[in-house]
Amino acid sequence: MKSIIFTILLAFGSSFLYAESATEPTDHFTLTNTEGQDIHVSATENGLAFKEFQGKAVFLVLFGHMCPPCNAEIPEFIELKSNYKDKLAIVALEAQRYDMQKLKAFKEKKGINYNLIPGKDNDEFIGYIAQRAGWNGAIPFIIALDKKGEVQAIEQGYISQEKLESWVKQLTK
Repeated sequence: MKSIIFTILLAFGSSFLYAESATEPTDHFTLTNTEGQDIHVSATENGLAFKEFQGKAVFLVLFGHMCPPCNAEIPEFIELKSNYKDKLAIVALEAQRYDMQKLKAFKEKKGINYNLIPGKDNDEFIGYIAQRAGWNGAIPFIIALDKKGEVQAIEQGYISQEKLESWVKQLTK
């Protein structure tokens, strides 16, 4: 009799633990950029809603400070942000574990004019993106969202200025 009760309790406990671990991750995130400004992100059925960038196209970028193709894209993103400041937001998460202090210095050194976020402080969000967008760790990685927050493109690897420019024009229609 004791063994039957123990087995029932063990089965109940296991199913409870499984139910706890199977809960959905949060679908609301707060990212803090190098200027100390919070960026609020919520999952939607077809993309992500960036509260601070409503009505703008968004490039969500995962990059690394030591990645040559990532560094090659920085001047292109700077130019795009300058040319489309009212239509485009760029949110770039540094995925090679720079902390906030190092990322601020990197931003200043490169003259970056868009949002930089330390990935080191946002593992939950990066994990969410990896799971939802199929990111396997390759950088650079970009998710292009239209002004409604719907994903229109997901791509890894270096992307030319011409292609990025055409995306902006399509995403902001």
